[in-house]
This record gives sequence, structure tokens and C-alpha cells, in this order.
Amino acid sequence: MREVELNSRNSLEVLQQAVDVLNRGGVIVYPTETSYGLGGNFFDKKVVNKIYQIKQRDENKPLPVIVPDMMTATTLVEFPQQALRLATEHWPGPLNLVLPYRYCQANHCHNDFLALRVSSHHFVRDLLIHFGSAIISTSANIADEGDCYTVENVRRQFKQAEHQPDLFINFGNLPKNQPSTTIKIDKDNKVQILRQGSLKIDI
Repeated sequence: MREVELNSRNSLEVLQQAVDVLNRGGVIVYPTETSYGLGGNFFDKKVVNKIYQIKQRDENKPLPVIVPDMMTATTLVEFPQQALRLATEHWPGPLNLVLPYRYCQANHCHNDFLALRVSSHHFVRDLLIHFGSAIISTSANIADEGDCYTVENVRRQFKQAEHQPDLFINFGNLPKNQPSTTIKIDKDNKVQILRQGSLKIDI
């Protein structure tokens, strides 16, 4: 796993390196507004499989994604009225919406929903703008291990792993924020809070 340090002086250079890795079908570890995330091209099946291998995660458990903006989100999922309200109020931010996925049958999904959000982290937003597409955004850890907030923890998680990320974007130790809040909304506008995280929402 190659490592590059991100700071205010080299953000454009690191951004380009990250985009290059994504364009080549690679997987990156990157900072988010919660913890370090693990990501790759959502539309590349080989990349999706690689992330499952890296995390040692059950392939029946879907992976969440981040998108550049609301417009991109509407091309992937349907937005019931409640979802549209929550997205308008809380995006960009630590809110995952689990919504009816438009292309589930075509992509042989395990369920009919896709979890997605628009990130408020400046690096992630720039990354998505330059990459121009949705990327997977799951926690950068081995399945059932804790989220990674420190540089040493990221290194330790993947040091002995058989499958590793291609690039670690080291932004130093992150504040130990709670995970993102996750809310599922079906076509009938039924709302279910799956995880109450850093963003407190009452339905």
C-alpha cells in the first residue's frame, strides 16, 4: 500500500494521484468527515470485488457510495418525498440515505436499495468533482474491526492483509466522530432509522 501525506500545500498533487489510481481501477484509503474511508469506482465490478476482498466482507452486505451532488444521486436512486426533504436539509453531510436503486436488476444486486450520500469533507468533494462519478465509501477497516481514525490504525489494519488498498491518503489523525447516520426510505415513503450516528434526526 503506497502512502502519500496530504496537507494544504500539496492538495492538488494528491488529488491527481488519487484520481489516477481510481481511473486505473485501484482502491484508495482517504479521509472523510467521520473516519478514514475505503473507496473505488462504483461502476467497476472488479473494483467492487476487490473492496470486498480487502475488507474480508460478506458479499451479501452491500457497500455504500458517495456522489458529487444531488443530480448524480437522482440518476442512481428514486427519491420518495421524505428522502428528498432529508437530502435537501442535510446534504452535504454525514447522512446515508438507503433508497430504491434504479439499476438493481441490471447489476445483479442482492437487494433493491443503495446507500448513498454527499460528503461535506473538502477533499472528498474535490475528489468526486475531478473523478466525475460515484465512488464506494465504506469504512477503511477489516470487517468487524473498529473504524480507523489514526494513521497508525490504518497501517495496522492492512499491514498483514492478503489484499491491500493501492493508495493511503494520510491526512493525519482524524477527530473521533461518530459514524454517519443511516436512514432507509422505501417507495411507499416508509422511513426506518438503521443507524443513529453523528447527525441526530427525529422521524
